Amino acid sequence: MKIITKNKQAFHDYAIEKQYEAGLVLQWCEVKSIKTSHVNIKDSIVRLENKELWIVGMDVSLYKKTSYALVPGYQPKGKRKILVNKKELAKISSALDVSGTILLPLELFITKHWRIKIKLGIARLMRKIEKKQILKEKDVKRQMDREIKGMKIW
Repeated sequence: MKIITKNKQAFHDYAIEKQYEAGLVLQWCEVKSIKTSHVNIKDSIVRLENKELWIVGMDVSLYKKTSYALVPGYQPKGKRKILVNKKELAKISSALDVSGTILLPLELFITKHWRIKIKLGIARLMRKIEKKQILKEKDVKRQMDREIKGMKIW
């Protein structure tokens, strides 16, 4: 598995409760562009419309060796369909019914069989107090690790 891009902002601002893997419906030029890492999922969001998942705002630039004449009407930030089975879709839709939850793209990666997949996360927005608490815990753990590393045990 090769990770192409990761949404680090989502991990910082949101508490990820559950993660799912799904496929994407892409054009040939988008596949080539994604494999060369010309994609950004930072500002994108996943929406549930008519019992289908769509990713909106994922920026996939046109492959550099492709002209706009070959792909008329290409939109880099257009809607793209996400492929999930019915059971997962039912679980996701029931989780999104809870107030304050949102579905975010977390990672875009290539599987060992050269398929492009996306990792989705059901998340809720963290408050500032929670972020400060997490940062404090990380700082304490880092300080303890430093002290343990500095101690010499004979």
